[in-house]
Amino acid sequence: MKRISLIIIIAIVSCASQVNSKNQIINDASLKEPEIIQSLIKEVPYDLWQRIRDQLSFQIPSSYKPAEKFRERFINNQHTVNRISKSGQRYLFYTVKRTEELGLPIELALLPFVESEFDPYARSIDGATGIWQFIPSTGRGYGLKTNWWYDGKRDVIASTDAALQYLTELSARFNNDWLLAMAAYNAGPTRVRKAINRNKSEGKATDFWSLDLPIETTAYIPKLLVLSELIKRPETFSVSLPSIQNRPYFIRVDLPGQIDLMQAADLAGMKPEAIYELNPGFSQWATDPSGPHYLLLPTGIADRFALQLQSLDNDDLVQWDRYKIKRGDNLTKIARLYGVEVSVLKEINQIKNDLIITGKEIMVPRGPAWAKTFSPKARNHSVKKGDSLWGIAKKFDVSIKDISIWNDLKLNKPLQIGQVVKIFSEYERVRGQTPPKKVQTLLYPIKSGDTLSRIASRFSISPTDIQKWNNIKNKEVIFPGQVIKLILESGAE
Repeated sequence: MKRISLIIIIAIVSCASQVNSKNQIINDASLKEPEIIQSLIKEVPYDLWQRIRDQLSFQIPSSYKPAEKFRERFINNQHTVNRISKSGQRYLFYTVKRTEELGLPIELALLPFVESEFDPYARSIDGATGIWQFIPSTGRGYGLKTNWWYDGKRDVIASTDAALQYLTELSARFNNDWLLAMAAYNAGPTRVRKAINRNKSEGKATDFWSLDLPIETTAYIPKLLVLSELIKRPETFSVSLPSIQNRPYFIRVDLPGQIDLMQAADLAGMKPEAIYELNPGFSQWATDPSGPHYLLLPTGIADRFALQLQSLDNDDLVQWDRYKIKRGDNLTKIARLYGVEVSVLKEINQIKNDLIITGKEIMVPRGPAWAKTFSPKARNHSVKKGDSLWGIAKKFDVSIKDISIWNDLKLNKPLQIGQVVKIFSEYERVRGQTPPKKVQTLLYPIKSGDTLSRIASRFSISPTDIQKWNNIKNKEVIFPGQVIKLILESGAE
């Protein structure tokens, strides 16, 4: 494996002879030959896998035979190994870095592979969310707030810090036994404590491998440690691990306050979709007014963004007024006063109908940034004879689906001559459908009696797709406790 070695070469310049002012050579026995000193400062792995490999320490006992079924998933299965490497490219460096900084076992940095395959949008059937799969109650207990603007369980930085804090506390509860701590992270500390007490009362060992835990938890630790085996010695699985560079994929950039994500994309020179991909915690068109006030941006782009950000005045950022509703007010009147659309006011304040109450307050945006980047300016196209949705979409370089969403059109209903069709910029697509993923990843633990056909029928998907998403070679070979990934359209569950 390629490594970068930093070597300082020091030459102590002393000569065996010197030249005097008259160019005569003077020999001096006391003067020594040049002395070269090499000082190895640090050996830095070029590959992130090597950095992890050097620190792995946990092992599966040789007597634990069920581990073989988890090893079989990787043997001669380069496709699955490639997928693992790809899923770790964006966030793995950060979890490794934070784990090292806190002096924790490096295996903890790999847990998101088992929890979610590092997918921040993954959601379990029990409502756990993010790469660390926090349930709402535990997330709140560790400072992961959730509101209309933001979900800390999906924020990679916030959730990683919370997860490592939680795991550290669990380790302390279980006498610094990290396997028990990780089992408690999965099953809950109460359940693990009950299993320990039951074994104690029966005179049995109380290590992880001896406990009677739920099937999913019993599989949780072996899956992690088999992954560790793969990282440590991929050749024993007859596969190779595609390299992940040992450097940050993203950099955190602090913000002076709330910022419109469309504006941020423009400042960074990125597509809006790319902003959302690295900042999955933000659920709407802007960052949360109450924080966190930072964005994650790709290495190499962050510096440009920071410079552009410095050139902005505070008036260019999103600003807010609290407007107290007066007698005679309605949403149309307030929207006209602030130069925004009624639909925007309703979205921000989560107003489901046109009813507003005198004396209540609503939030309204103001300032140049709002006017420039959020209030959409539609082009109106009057339908002519021979027009079709396909032709209009091609003319304005947008999709048929966009036109149907913007105008609330039914695709099977023909256009009428003279009908006005609104066309927005491509960026309004992102705002109208945040977060940008139209699908969600659901993590489903297989139960006794489940088959792929039954699971597929329940979620209205194809058994073949389930096989493909999870690289299941034989659809008959699934087992209780195995967690599979289902990719569902929004609202499919």
